[in-house]
Amino acid sequence: MKSVSQPRPAPVLVVAGEASGDMYAAELVQALRTRLGASGPAFFGCGGPALRQAGMEIEVDNRQLSVLGPFEAVSHLGRFFAALRQLEAAARRKKPRWAILVDFPDFNLPLARRLKRQGVGILYFISPQIWAWRKRRVHALRRWVDRMIVILPFEAEFYRRYGMKVEYVGHPLVDRVKPSRSRAQFLRSLRLAEERLTISLLPGSRSREIRYNLPAMARTAQRLQWERSAQFLVPLASPLHARLVRGLIRDEAPGLSAVLVENDTYNAVGHSDLAVVSSGTATLEAALLGTPLIAVFRISIPSWIVGQYLIDVPYYSLVNLIAGREVIPELYQQDFTEDRLHAEIQRLLVESGPSERVKMGLSEVRERLGSGGAISKAAESIASCMEAEPKGG
Repeated sequence: MKSVSQPRPAPVLVVAGEASGDMYAAELVQALRTRLGASGPAFFGCGGPALRQAGMEIEVDNRQLSVLGPFEAVSHLGRFFAALRQLEAAARRKKPRWAILVDFPDFNLPLARRLKRQGVGILYFISPQIWAWRKRRVHALRRWVDRMIVILPFEAEFYRRYGMKVEYVGHPLVDRVKPSRSRAQFLRSLRLAEERLTISLLPGSRSREIRYNLPAMARTAQRLQWERSAQFLVPLASPLHARLVRGLIRDEAPGLSAVLVENDTYNAVGHSDLAVVSSGTATLEAALLGTPLIAVFRISIPSWIVGQYLIDVPYYSLVNLIAGREVIPELYQQDFTEDRLHAEIQRLLVESGPSERVKMGLSEVRERLGSGGAISKAAESIASCMEAEPKGG
């Protein structure tokens, strides 16, 4: 009697619009392949180099969407809608039962609506920050998304309040953020002294952020260098920023001796006594490394004024949002001055009470971010959805 081979399940549509989403989505696809086996579904959709290397069929290269955002110029809208139509057409051809959408809400929310009309089940990994601004979008998510898989602990409570199915899996950074060398080895490689006070300055991952944030950081560092024996590191998000950073330091703090660190941020921050960090994911990375930090940020005045009406959170840094209280100092916009930053650094370096409270708070935040294995847990959650309740046609 001949055995009848089981038909391969319907393919899965995956959409990751940015570099970090591409990286996490690629790891998720690999984890799903391990979980579902050789007879599992194929994957297609929108992604970049990481998803391509993971074997996903790329219908839309996410580089054509990298400039898109809620306030981008009208000239880019053509690419936005062309990509939406392309993925919608690919879904009609390939008939996926499920789509996995990764962050990138300004593209993924309109796509979710279109896919839902085709009967595709929507799984959303890495929540858009609708809990911070434009909260009304949660009602659209409730209509279109079958399950939210979130990486920040307070997000689960937020979505449950609106009656959504949500699972918290922990943050993927927990598995990857750790120094690879000892303090002595790292500082020796830079020809720096192990016993000297070491401070990292992280002005941001984009050129515009660096231009807004680095001048005050550099002037404060130069002032500290006059007052005490200290050495400064500037970990670069990209080697392409080196020229900009050197130019700003030369213009704003010509006496500052700072070492630019390329492709080694975790060792730089992990082996620093203190870090000044542009608000964003980098604050979580510093928290996971256990380094006391001050969160800073400055943007254009019009953007700040608009943001005051749109953003509705008690804190701006992810560290304080996760803790539910002020664990680290936050200096934003008009508060982010050389004098204020200098005072906060001195307070953390000189007074033992504030420094110890910061360290205890960071330890609490690390615990709340989970014990690791976030990608594997997300894959398990997605696989259980696929196996329990097929969608589409």
